[in-house]
Amino acid sequence: MDHFSAGPIWRDANVRVGPTLSSDIVEVLWPDGVTGHRADGWTVGDNVVEGEIVSDVWLRLGPGRWCSAVNFDQDVIAARPDAARLT
Repeated sequence: MDHFSAGPIWRDANVRVGPTLSSDIVEVLWPDGVTGHRADGWTVGDNVVEGEIVSDVWLRLGPGRWCSAVNFDQDVIAARPDAARLT
């Protein structure tokens, strides 16, 4: 599967080594309204709540680099390719 657009983040976003809240943080991404991010897959992981957004979808931004979908535009996340789902 090729990379797909995850779009820009709308809030500060922790990048973790796995798709769980207990996974170590390896980087913090800061929103700038311009920088788009690409993912090479997604999976179901821990539920994350941010205001009214609740999601168990996690995007893999690269090897050992996972970020919760709550940090991205939800219309973009809704259009993520099914073929990119990782098991």
